[in-house]
Amino acid sequence: MNKVLKYIIIFIVTVSILFFSLVLSAMIPRSAIEKNIKESLIFYKKHMGIERIIPNRVDTYIHYYADTRKLNILYNMDSDHPIESVLWDKYYQVLYMDVNRDFITTVEKNKEPNINYLRYWNGCILFLRPLLTIFKMDTIYLINKILLGILALILLVLLFLRSKKLAIIYLLSLIATTSWYASYCIEYSVMFYVMFITSIVTLLIDKKNTNKSQKEIDSKLFILFFITGIITTFLDFLTTELLTIFIPILFIIIIRKEENRLGNLKSIIVFVLKAVIIWFLGYSLMWLAKWVLSSLILHINAFDYVKRNVALRINGLQGLTSYEILYKNVIPRNVFAISFIYYIKENINKWQVLYMLFVVIGLILVFINWKDLKNKKYLLILFLIGLIPYARYLILANHSYRHVMFTFRDQIITLVVLMYIMVDTFNKDLLTKKIEISFKKNKKVGK
Repeated sequence: MNKVLKYIIIFIVTVSILFFSLVLSAMIPRSAIEKNIKESLIFYKKHMGIERIIPNRVDTYIHYYADTRKLNILYNMDSDHPIESVLWDKYYQVLYMDVNRDFITTVEKNKEPNINYLRYWNGCILFLRPLLTIFKMDTIYLINKILLGILALILLVLLFLRSKKLAIIYLLSLIATTSWYASYCIEYSVMFYVMFITSIVTLLIDKKNTNKSQKEIDSKLFILFFITGIITTFLDFLTTELLTIFIPILFIIIIRKEENRLGNLKSIIVFVLKAVIIWFLGYSLMWLAKWVLSSLILHINAFDYVKRNVALRINGLQGLTSYEILYKNVIPRNVFAISFIYYIKENINKWQVLYMLFVVIGLILVFINWKDLKNKKYLLILFLIGLIPYARYLILANHSYRHVMFTFRDQIITLVVLMYIMVDTFNKDLLTKKIEISFKKNKKVGK
């Protein structure tokens, strides 16, 4: 009961801080941001809602679509009624797919908002409104790139100090998913901020040489993951939310293994289940908090606004002719968005791809240390974690199919898992023997 009470207090305090901070940002008068908003229009007149840096490469698509919608919302907030404003999240819309034009029109023609985005918290407005009192959006995008770069570097250094192997694997997974493009727009960036910061704090809490017991460390981590779940819902636009919990979990398992303090299989399973459940509680309760607060304060049934969109994002067709097409293609679309897989798909025919696949599988099977595999049961847990992005794609099939340009980056989880399993099961002795045999043969031929 004490633990439950502690989490209830943490939830109430965290939600209160986030909500009232958002209300404070809404109290900034429009006149304070109007100049920089109007100057930011120049940027959005030059860019489409979905910017294609490399044509037909979905991993290089930038989604200004969501950014201008958030700007539309924050521009239309009423500083005289800030609480209602942050709950309704009203904006002006005339053309469904031309969100940039809607934003430009509402500013230039002073249009009144005619639609709401009540289902999301739109929490990044908390930062954008104050920043817009000082900077234009193109400057904010530059600041965003610098900050994300710094956080990525800090995390990489911390990983390198604990496990060079893991640091290299994580860097390769970011490169494979062209994650530098995440800094190009706010929508993509927020989950990378949460992932980087949560991972950094996780590594700082989970130290090898400490006077605290593993149980005490895990207790602190669970509180961190609970708060992370809350913040994920507050900031996210349903993009790559899985990164915020499963990347820190992977870091914990792999680093504890590297430092010989992982524990038995049961303890690993219990830790992962607790971490995921606690994160999900924070994540789902924060959604619920928005809809309950909206219902109570705005005197509406907010759940009526939400349920139609939830059904749409789970299995709506939206232009597709059948569910068979949706469920058959949602996973391949996300897999092929990974940069090196996309290159192979576009430049090699299917028989060559099949041949390469058999060669890769063959090499993996040959160089696996089968004798040592029975002592590495924890790899099964990693493998199951690596499959979780694909479960997400199937559960939110409509969303994952239509928004593949950012949902595919959840596969950072899968790439970290696969690369680590390959490295950890690699039979170094077998490779050494083959090199020695090859060297001896060459020596004889030379004689």
